[in-house]
Amino acid sequence: MTKFTGLYAADDGENAAIRLSDGVITSPSGLGRLELASWQGVHRENQPLVFRIDLADGWYRIRCASVAHVVLPVVDQLNFKCRARDSIFAGPQYGSPLKARGIDLIEGANIVEVTDGHLRVIVGDPAYGGWTWSYQGPWYRGWSTWWGGLGAHIYAETWYQKVTRVIDPGFHTLRINSLEIERVPAPAKRSALIFRDFFNRDDNPDINSGVAEADQWIKVRLDPGIVKPVESELYKTSLKLMAPKEGKGQLGLVLKKVSPETGTIRYSTRVSLFTGEGSKIHSGFQEAGLLILGEPNGPMEFNSTFIGVAFDRNRAATPGSVRYRVGNGHDGYRTNSEIPDTSLPFRVTEGEYEIVVDHDVKNNILKRIQINGKDLTGSFSLDDRKQRIARGLFGIRTAMDPLDSVVTLQQFYWYYRVEDITRMEPSASK
Repeated sequence: MTKFTGLYAADDGENAAIRLSDGVITSPSGLGRLELASWQGVHRENQPLVFRIDLADGWYRIRCASVAHVVLPVVDQLNFKCRARDSIFAGPQYGSPLKARGIDLIEGANIVEVTDGHLRVIVGDPAYGGWTWSYQGPWYRGWSTWWGGLGAHIYAETWYQKVTRVIDPGFHTLRINSLEIERVPAPAKRSALIFRDFFNRDDNPDINSGVAEADQWIKVRLDPGIVKPVESELYKTSLKLMAPKEGKGQLGLVLKKVSPETGTIRYSTRVSLFTGEGSKIHSGFQEAGLLILGEPNGPMEFNSTFIGVAFDRNRAATPGSVRYRVGNGHDGYRTNSEIPDTSLPFRVTEGEYEIVVDHDVKNNILKRIQINGKDLTGSFSLDDRKQRIARGLFGIRTAMDPLDSVVTLQQFYWYYRVEDITRMEPSASK
């Protein structure tokens, strides 16, 4: 395990308090799990930690756990998420970041495939916006507590906040207490893989760093009228996209490949939306999701299909939605649908969204549209699910606008996969 700059470790003792999900208070000793007594983490930051672990290729069950053992100062709120590649081990599978109390035990497990001889486990959630706090008493009271010893002012990041006794935003220690790895059998068969990228590479401003030319991403301007740049980089094993400081930016990223001519092709991705920190949370406008069946001669806004999620702060009543568009090949859309999240079984705010679409190539329709594990296919008519072309380029599409909020909006794509679910192949990793 590689220990990165900024980490430090501590031991809170075998009798430190732990609250289980059913409310029972116990301790590492009481659970017979002394590994929960110690931890590694970083303080007052929201930057995910990455642990690289050298492992033989294969399938593994990973279990992660986190607990602070104390009521956290100022605001008792802890964030934790543990993941690798396309699997989340602990924390929410979908939606808003976890907000737990200090002594709450957060743990979970999931199965993941290891390739390239190593696994990178990411601890933290870049969508988390932290918390805010301000002193509510008379101005002449409480100063000794605020400034004395390890006073609460250590969470105030500017002198203005220190003097006014305001914390905006605040973050507590991001910590991991235990990480267990167990080898498990590989599945006998799985869908035929056409393409995948787990962004399982070192941080780099070049998103194609370490990628063979045939599998490299191409940046395309989908709408010539939108000229603001969306920046991209590899960050903590994700594809990170950053909005312009002002105005609307849009970007398409596609592969140098045309989708298959037969089968039912499944496109899937996971993306986390960052909408701001502290009092700036839920700022701006964002769209994120899958771009499929783009014109091979050059995908544009009106000659491709987009399925994704959107958040628009200008729509106070219904800022979150699912959006689905099929271009007409010229100057508009043959289908342009929007479902507000008030009509959905989930909300779209800051947080994580998994988007899965199945395309029946022969009949040229979308057989299935699923977001966050919820089947939304029935929300769209059969005619609306018909596509303009049966084969085309594929990738992702983003649009972001801070809307004068001065927040640098960000999106984090964790994987992108294309597979033919009508063809099954033996697993490569046994």
